[in-house]
Amino acid sequence: MKKINSMKLCFTFAGCFLGAGYVSGQELWQFFSSFGKPGYIGLFLAVALQVVFGIVLISLARKTEVYEMDKIMIPWEKPWLRTIFAVLQEILLFGIFVIMAAGTGALFADVFNFPVWVGSLVLSVFAAAFAIKGIKAMVNVFSAFVPVLVAVTLGISIFSLVQNGFPEITADVSAENPLLSGWLISAFTFVSYNIFGSIGILTPLGKEVKKKSTIFVGVALGGIMLTAIALGILLSMASVQGSEQSELPMLFVAEKISPVLGCIYAFLLFGGMLGTSVSSVVALDTFVEMKHEKLRQKRVSVVVIMCASGFLLSLAGFSDLIGFIYPVFGYLGFAALLLILINYLKANSCR
Repeated sequence: MKKINSMKLCFTFAGCFLGAGYVSGQELWQFFSSFGKPGYIGLFLAVALQVVFGIVLISLARKTEVYEMDKIMIPWEKPWLRTIFAVLQEILLFGIFVIMAAGTGALFADVFNFPVWVGSLVLSVFAAAFAIKGIKAMVNVFSAFVPVLVAVTLGISIFSLVQNGFPEITADVSAENPLLSGWLISAFTFVSYNIFGSIGILTPLGKEVKKKSTIFVGVALGGIMLTAIALGILLSMASVQGSEQSELPMLFVAEKISPVLGCIYAFLLFGGMLGTSVSSVVALDTFVEMKHEKLRQKRVSVVVIMCASGFLLSLAGFSDLIGFIYPVFGYLGFAALLLILINYLKANSCR
């Protein structure tokens, strides 16, 4: 494919994280709102670290020309260790897809009063269709949906704050998660699972970036975008009573402003979920093909099996999946982040 520029990298980087949990508000609310003002400090710290690790990952892949997610984490020839981390990452990527499908089910149920399984099935079918086309399709999906999603989300947030006033920032006990004991732990866990889940997505981008400066500019712009959206979502949710009790809090906020705006946001939210689900399946399929060349000829079958399995598991429920899968893999991902830093320092010391 044609080398990607800073803006496409910006949208792709941001799109990796703007999935069902993020732009719906559910994920941000669970991770940061229960701590009050310190939670917002945790949010700034989390996004800053996401930017740092995003730059490290793509730069490392570009420098070493290593694009397999297990080798980019483990610089030593330790097949057993690489296998452990690869399996964990594959499980998380698959779990992210399941959460996206569950989120779409909740979206269709809220907007159209369809059974949950209908939305999950629609997302699974679309994700399979795009994922079969590979990395190029993933970048195109992000480039199409992310800028509009960002603009509309910020617009809703600003309008909500103007309409309801700036909220008092207090700790929300209802958002407490026993797996997240403090704002600092929550911030590091947020970074950990997000980066751990995006290694297989960001690493292959190393060979699609021509200049080193493109990485810094693109990822930094993506980080600014993520910060603005996250702040807008948390503040607008805090200003609209009852939004935190919804499976899709930001959709609740949009519908309070206008039913038409709610429909527009629902469509864009679906786009965000689709982008994240496509990136997860593409990352899984790319890794499988790198490890098993014979499966390259069976890409369609592999992708369809992944998406069909994810659809079935997505029926467990959206917010419950976020509250369990993300924190657990956040803790598991701490080791992965440390290993990536070691590999990066090692690669730069060999210059």
